Amino acid sequence: MKRVNNCDTTEAARLAASVLGIDYRAAETDPTAASRRREQMESERQQREQERQKQAAESAGQRRATFASLYAEKRQSVTQGESEYLIAKGLDGFTFPLLPDGSVLLELVDESGAVAAAQTITPQGEKRLLTGSAKRGAYHAVNAPESPQSVLIAEGLATALSVHLMRPDALAVAAIDAGNLLPVAEVMRRKHPKAQIIIAADNDHHQNGEANTGREAAEKAALSVAGWVSMPPTDYKADWNDHHQQNGLEVATAAFNDSMYQIQGEAVKPRLQAIEGGKTDHPEKDPLKPHIESRKDGVFWVTPKVDKESGEIINAESWLCSPLEVIGTGRDDKDQYLIISWLAFGAGIPTTAAIPLADIGEREGWRTLKAGGVNVTTKNSLRAILADWLQRSGSRELWRVAHATGWQCGAYIMPDGEIIGTPERPVLFSGRSSAAAGYTVAGTSESWRNSVARLAYGNYAMMTGIAAALAAPLIGVADRDGFGIHFYEQSSAGKTTTQNVASSLYGNPDALRLTWYGTALGLINEAAAHNDGLMPLDEVGQGADPI
Repeated sequence: MKRVNNCDTTEAARLAASVLGIDYRAAETDPTAASRRREQMESERQQREQERQKQAAESAGQRRATFASLYAEKRQSVTQGESEYLIAKGLDGFTFPLLPDGSVLLELVDESGAVAAAQTITPQGEKRLLTGSAKRGAYHAVNAPESPQSVLIAEGLATALSVHLMRPDALAVAAIDAGNLLPVAEVMRRKHPKAQIIIAADNDHHQNGEANTGREAAEKAALSVAGWVSMPPTDYKADWNDHHQQNGLEVATAAFNDSMYQIQGEAVKPRLQAIEGGKTDHPEKDPLKPHIESRKDGVFWVTPKVDKESGEIINAESWLCSPLEVIGTGRDDKDQYLIISWLAFGAGIPTTAAIPLADIGEREGWRTLKAGGVNVTTKNSLRAILADWLQRSGSRELWRVAHATGWQCGAYIMPDGEIIGTPERPVLFSGRSSAAAGYTVAGTSESWRNSVARLAYGNYAMMTGIAAALAAPLIGVADRDGFGIHFYEQSSAGKTTTQNVASSLYGNPDALRLTWYGTALGLINEAAAHNDGLMPLDEVGQGADPI
């Protein structure tokens, strides 16, 4: 102090006392003078503190103004869409504000809910905070459940979205980086005092033994709020999004829950404790492991959790879809399928359909199921869980998926999907005929002979039609090509009646009648649905080229 201020010892002591708030004249014999001196020093200290606070407030105000201006400017040019960065991370179906160059504009809110910071993420994954952002304690919530019982805090956006898919019932937030985990955890504890807080840690593993920054920051944050930590069980650097992409949602979800542990002071409390005697040949099922339940009232994603007050396990359920069952896998000449069965509302018999494996989890697959009468959740996170379950559940029995009727695998398939005989292996007709509802049964074979065949005797056109109808199923057995018969007569000569007589062998003639009025593709599909069978086509003139 003497050297810096170029003064003697007494003056240096006076200066030091002024800075430290010490009365250098404490030994002064006059109590009144000493009191005045203390008051003067306290007044000077308060003045300095007020000046510091004023400067800090002005600086913060300038920072907020800078951020507000930049953020407002960025917001004017954004459009909602899917991020290439997130799609590359295996996270499609999520929409965010996108800048013209495809970068995500990610807003971060403070404890009051006001936007206090923002981060941009380019399609290549480069991340930057907007100038003036007040990052400390600010976060981005990827969902908004009411009264969440669990809060998941991750570093980055992709990790937050992945753990959200693993635990869709929980509130999932992104803290942006490891240094902000602790402030965000404290904010979450104040906002949700009774919730279980889980830090989804990044595993910043280093082969050379360097500090694991992700784990240390997560444990520090968890300790401050009596929370839990879950870190990917890898011996290399990875976050939960990496684990999700590499192993699939169901495996990653199980790993997330199995890896949870709680910090208690200097000790670590494991989530599951070993029992005396070690492992058994038949380990008990983990009662806290999330799982899917398929019941009569639907398919549900169940996430058990322990009630902090009672200690009881509470099963939180998320509805996935109406009841259905995977009864096998199918294959045609080139593609794979899932064979799924369900009972549509109001239907008398179950529907069995072959859904292309490539469509499971995609819009086309959900559209097919919903069109068939299956109610499916609209939440993307739960749909991802349902898609994983569909691919991993049910019987692995192999079915033959046939795109044509007739003789398949040693049995005869009708256009309505009914199978006559016992096939060599399960077979399913995946096509469709507009006349499928016409294949019904009425009367007996004897009544048909008496009321139809007997009256047609001697009428060569009707006898030919009946012969063609009876011969059609034998074409495949005889290994012969199909054929067509064209009846050409004047109007009201009995062409349609001949067609009805022949069709009566298969079902209701009025419902089975087809016409030439249709597209080429439609006629091709009908031909496939009438393979080795009778395909009655009326009004050939409707199919003529009008030119």
